[in-house]
Amino acid sequence: MQRLLPGRWLNDEVIHFYLIVLSKRDEAMCAKNGTKKRSHFFKSYFMSKLLNEGHSNPSMAGKYEYRNVKRWSKKVPGKDIFNLDKICFPIHTLGHWFCAVAYMQERQIHFYDSLGSDGMDYLEAIMQYVKDEHKDKKKAPLPNDDEWELVPCDPRTTPRQLNGFDCGVFTCMFIDFLSKDCPLDSLGQERITQCRER
Repeated sequence: MQRLLPGRWLNDEVIHFYLIVLSKRDEAMCAKNGTKKRSHFFKSYFMSKLLNEGHSNPSMAGKYEYRNVKRWSKKVPGKDIFNLDKICFPIHTLGHWFCAVAYMQERQIHFYDSLGSDGMDYLEAIMQYVKDEHKDKKKAPLPNDDEWELVPCDPRTTPRQLNGFDCGVFTCMFIDFLSKDCPLDSLGQERITQCRER
């Protein structure tokens, strides 16, 4: 609970717990609406593993490696990422939280950062993951891969933090809102401070 106090950084345990809550909400929403596809919420370790962050061999650190995460899709609802509505990727690096969301049916991958970085490296890594996952699980190249759109963070429309410690709360709220198809325009620093108090 100390991590939720104003001025404190959220750690991965708090973020992961919140993602479990969102996953359960998503499951309940889909149970009520039989036409809605499930979403999946990866832990932040997914991206760390995918990009070999913290690898003991400096020449491998930061390099994409699908085999590190090829079994992770066994835990997604239906065990098939291509039948999902969205995949949410919380990302933590160098003391900062941000996220990406793959809109699987729309063939788009978006990046969201409360400090406004574009996230193209992460978008390209997720796109490669989608291609590799299709090749591995479906035994064929991803069809129409040129139709996928990578959408970097737009600092003009993505809510911004006004301090150095709320990135984790912004990331949770981005994933919360986006996973239920709510616009981000109502999020701002004041609302984020209220979210800590909830």
